[in-house]
Amino acid sequence: MNLSQLYYFKKLAEVQHYTKAAKELYITQPTLSNSISQLEKELGIPLFERENRAVRLTQYGKEFHAHVTEALNALDKGIDIAHEHVKSLSGTIEVGTVYTIQGDYLPALIAAYRARYGCNITINVSQGLTTPLIEDLELGRYEIVFAARVPDKPDLTFVPVLSHQLVAIMHDTHPLARFDELSFRDLAGQSLYSYPPQTPVGREVELIAQAHDVSLSSPHYNDEITLGSMVQANPTAVGLALNTIGLSPFKNLAVKPISDVPNDFHTVCLVYKTNAFKSRALENFIAFVKDPPPKSSSCGDCSNTRREDG
Repeated sequence: MNLSQLYYFKKLAEVQHYTKAAKELYITQPTLSNSISQLEKELGIPLFERENRAVRLTQYGKEFHAHVTEALNALDKGIDIAHEHVKSLSGTIEVGTVYTIQGDYLPALIAAYRARYGCNITINVSQGLTTPLIEDLELGRYEIVFAARVPDKPDLTFVPVLSHQLVAIMHDTHPLARFDELSFRDLAGQSLYSYPPQTPVGREVELIAQAHDVSLSSPHYNDEITLGSMVQANPTAVGLALNTIGLSPFKNLAVKPISDVPNDFHTVCLVYKTNAFKSRALENFIAFVKDPPPKSSSCGDCSNTRREDG
């Protein structure tokens, strides 16, 4: 038994097809078949049930797969640690994020992380809304996400990293635009637009509005850019929005703090699967987010960040 056989077995168990597994391993299908046959002969147990080139694990195979996966993950992490000692830690981190932290927080964080651990780590960044981001994290598309806290997720860890202020927005010709600060008493009776109540931030806004006997209007908008554009286009409307980069493009939009609302109204969290396997690069990234350096720095010419709009 050798390491190649174990890696071959693990890949075949994942894709459950000889031709596909061989292609992903960059070996021939006969080489893979012979390797698995030798492994089964050495162990004295059948690992797969075969249906032409498609396979599925036997009960023995399932038990063996669990131990092999644990052992190979530990080995891979050990290799990563060895590389880290010589400043050549590498790997890929799949990140999903709400767009509101991509203006300053996330770019500075990634630059500082690379300054400490080197530029050989590829960080793929995809954008989305909290609910689908959390769902994709649970499905394994992402390894970590930056999103709002979602209740009833016992298998996920939520680490608060920053917060956003809730503000009132309106066209700069609106009568309320002349005030430096507003209260919910000032907003009573206005046509108030905000986020869908089924989203985390929408629920937060709805609860605080209800606490001050203020009603929200329809329709609802998923993000600050859409909310800001709709409010700016309607001189009689008022929006309740997070004060993020999404409001910055609108020149005729007045943004007013609300005295009844704490400045840290909405929290964005780092979210990850608590007990899932984490590569050394990912472990370091999570630890870095939890305890960032006092001042961000850049690692120079790093191009291993890929952004995708979700």
